Amino acid sequence: MSIDLEPSVRKVLQRINQQLQDQQQVQRKAQQASMQQLQLWCDRHELDTQGCFGHTQVLFDRRMLQTIEQTLSELNLASLDTDLSQTSRLEQGELGDGEYKSVGESPTEKRVLVAQANCGAYFPEWVKTAPSQWVMDIAWSSLQLDDFTHLLVVENRDVFYQYFALHPQRYSLPEDALSALVIYRGDGEESKGCKALREACLVLAKPVIYFGDYDTAGLNFAINGGYTHLLLPTEAELLQRANAVSQDAKQIHLAASVTAFAQQLTVDDPLQTLLLHNTQQQKGLRQQAFQGPLQLLAIKRVTV
Repeated sequence: MSIDLEPSVRKVLQRINQQLQDQQQVQRKAQQASMQQLQLWCDRHELDTQGCFGHTQVLFDRRMLQTIEQTLSELNLASLDTDLSQTSRLEQGELGDGEYKSVGESPTEKRVLVAQANCGAYFPEWVKTAPSQWVMDIAWSSLQLDDFTHLLVVENRDVFYQYFALHPQRYSLPEDALSALVIYRGDGEESKGCKALREACLVLAKPVIYFGDYDTAGLNFAINGGYTHLLLPTEAELLQRANAVSQDAKQIHLAASVTAFAQQLTVDDPLQTLLLHNTQQQKGLRQQAFQGPLQLLAIKRVTV
């Protein structure tokens, strides 16, 4: 058992502490997991909790909370007054000896990977060959968004790293896709920075382009994720080269959403044909296999 309180127990105690501002006592059911964990913690540190833990109820008063706070202080651990969810790992280190990896800001959640084409003539002397692009790990809020007319989000990391290098060897990008601010979508905590940047661009009415796999998951993410455009091969290319191997059968549960979106588009909307071809034929094409000229397709939504 950890010398510190479990994060879930801390949250419960913080709520109880707030309630005790207006009440003399607060009760919780003794069988709750957080109460059992708290009792074990109190017993381990030999806290005086006489009369607090009963068979069915746990009784809290200000004295008990003060006892817990005093013990946390003696152990050099964060107090209950601290909102750990709003702290970074470095800030947590300044609060005491506790480690709270499951709460607070992760090192990557406010950052994005940005790809830029060759930046002038500057290359460090230890770089043997000038790269086709620079990749920067940067806090999204530090970006000057006025310098870009479009945001382009790349689904797959390997394609992101080769974004500019692939042009024009394998496929050709439209001008807006070449001049856009290009970032990697990310996974897990890494994707939070992408989401924040995407929402900031939407507020500024900037087009936000999704560049990913032509499969049901990728299409569903694009049409339901707040994006305004899709970057895909031409209709002729997709109808000819899309295949069942590139369409994961596990994505079938997403087909209804994509189909419903396609059906509200007009018949002359080029996106409708591509969406329905994917869901009805269950055929896809991996982003890594895209060839030829790529096109920007507007994601038109029906407004009531």
